[in-house]
Amino acid sequence: MRRQLGYLPQDFGVYPKVTAEELLNHFAVLKGITDKADRKHSVEALLKQTNLWEARKRGLGTYSGGMRQRFGIAQALLGSPKLVIVDEPTAGLDPDERNRFLNLLAEIGEQVVVILSTHIVEDVTDLCPRMAMIAKGKVLIHGEPQAAIETLKNKVWRRSVSKDALPEYQEKFTVLTTRLVGGKPQINVFSDAQPDDGFHLIEPDLEDVYFLQLRQSQSSSAALSV
Repeated sequence: MRRQLGYLPQDFGVYPKVTAEELLNHFAVLKGITDKADRKHSVEALLKQTNLWEARKRGLGTYSGGMRQRFGIAQALLGSPKLVIVDEPTAGLDPDERNRFLNLLAEIGEQVVVILSTHIVEDVTDLCPRMAMIAKGKVLIHGEPQAAIETLKNKVWRRSVSKDALPEYQEKFTVLTTRLVGGKPQINVFSDAQPDDGFHLIEPDLEDVYFLQLRQSQSSSAALSV
């Protein structure tokens, strides 16, 4: 089973003074690639696939966060696994590295099954053909991200409110998100009809789906506890 799995944890350690080429070769031995020629070919191919070839002789301690994540994917792909599991892979990456990493995962997903665990809903929208939302060990929803977004079409409304009025809106409506924009709360509300004249209709996204599922789950739990 281990030979069929590749895994990239959210946090993983490396030997900072060891080069990427050396450590990937070491991982390949641990993975069971004992033939020297096969191991050399596999290591070189993965370094090129993850765009680390030019930096292969550098110590891993000099790598940026994005480069380390790409090295993590390289080690996860050793031995041609059938299933790759990645945990919060874009956390802490700058926008450029995040895009580069997501493109790499998309390419990998064309060849093997990739399970992505993340709290960054944009990553799911951009990358995943299927998803599941889980809260407290319970699957709240599963299916295609775009199909889930479509269920909220014409049902998500936005307006700015005063800080003093915010509790009243939270009590009266199903408020999905609250953000400070220019120092003033901006709320997204789930409703079949326009909540009041100050709201305007917006295009929903997967974050709205996520928070609606959480709100409904919390309401159900509260009703059960009562």
